Amino acid sequence: MSDSSTLTVTLLLFAQARERAGRSKLDVELPRGSRLSDALAAVERLHPALAELRPHLAVAVDRRLVAGDQVLEDRVEIALLPPVSGG
Repeated sequence: MSDSSTLTVTLLLFAQARERAGRSKLDVELPRGSRLSDALAAVERLHPALAELRPHLAVAVDRRLVAGDQVLEDRVEIALLPPVSGG
């Protein structure tokens, strides 16, 4: 549980990201004022195999695709969405 100086975000991992991390969900505690890039860096420290996917990931915060680096609120949900191939 986070205190007043930290926040907790939930990361949802799909497809290749889930396979590389060996899990589909994890909670990460970060200092208040952290940005999306801080959360992504934290998950890469925990699961280095995700680093090479990062340039190819779409990222959603609370179910909305984001393109920039935003400040995070406590208890947001971040989804890492690898590209989908098909035909």
